[in-house]
Amino acid sequence: MRVFFAMTFTLLFSLGGYAQPAVSEVRVNNKVVDIRKAGKVYLKSPEQMLMIELKPSGERYAYRIYTLDTSWTFSRYPVFNFLGLSGGSHVIEFKSWSGGMASPVLKVGLEVQQTFWQEWWFWPVILLYAVLVVGIAVYLFFLYDLRQKVKMQYVRNRIASDLHDEVGSNLTSIAIYTELLRDKVAGKKELMPILDRITSNSEETVGLMRDTIWAINPENDSTGRLTEKMRSFGAEILAARKIKFRFEVPEFHTRAELSMEQRRNLYLVYKEAINNIAKHSGAKNAECVMTKETNGLMVRVTDDGRGFDPDETFEGNGLKNFSLRSRDSGLYVKVDSAPGKGTTVEVWVEAPAL
Repeated sequence: MRVFFAMTFTLLFSLGGYAQPAVSEVRVNNKVVDIRKAGKVYLKSPEQMLMIELKPSGERYAYRIYTLDTSWTFSRYPVFNFLGLSGGSHVIEFKSWSGGMASPVLKVGLEVQQTFWQEWWFWPVILLYAVLVVGIAVYLFFLYDLRQKVKMQYVRNRIASDLHDEVGSNLTSIAIYTELLRDKVAGKKELMPILDRITSNSEETVGLMRDTIWAINPENDSTGRLTEKMRSFGAEILAARKIKFRFEVPEFHTRAELSMEQRRNLYLVYKEAINNIAKHSGAKNAECVMTKETNGLMVRVTDDGRGFDPDETFEGNGLKNFSLRSRDSGLYVKVDSAPGKGTTVEVWVEAPAL
């Protein structure tokens, strides 16, 4: 009889170990909710705290949210707290152990309302907003840049006009008054060199100012205008010295490949090279050839004159000015000459847009 009761007790204990756990109470933010009708728990926000208590049915308990984690979390108490669950549909699984035997799994449905940043449309809207902001920023930048260019054009026109009207007329007046003074002091030979220097400096300054005005004027913002001015100056100066002159230039497809500073410095270096040929070379032939090269423009001015030694005659042939101008941004000058072998002046201008 004792054996029979012992076997019966053991069987009942074992069967009790297989009993499925049951939900005793569910609280959301410490408020009791009834899930018997809905069959699941609803949370309006991931910030809501969920507490699920099971009826005691074993020695230890475990749970897992299968949609988030496949591993089990164990506890000695049938009370489980959840906070910060991600939005969406989940299933919480529970089971208990008694006498070393695991119970069947209890499944509790859970629905967590997604926050707006978890909705499918959130990131597309953010992307659209970012594109809109960038587009507006680019538009404002180009609008500002356009206004600055228009303002700069106005300033350049104003400077060119003031130089031409005020400074130009004053320099011309100096030259005129010098000539008048020359007539008054014709008998004083010691003053004539001074007057000649004043006249020469005035004429040189007028020419330099005209070149500067030409470079500042927005109407001349093209390489084509520059090459035409260079061709005209070279032909005029060298023809007066009966020097044959050839000018070769490539075709330019864009309007403003060189900056205002580059155009001005290139023209002044070229002008000085042409003047040196006319005054000092004794050449019969001269040429200027422009070629487009990688990221720039190469200008070569050559003559077949007597040449010179650059080391000995640096100061007397305008080479100092070449060297100074070559230090400006994007302009590099090289002079190659030898006695009896003519002279070559190479000017490389940095211009990626050519």
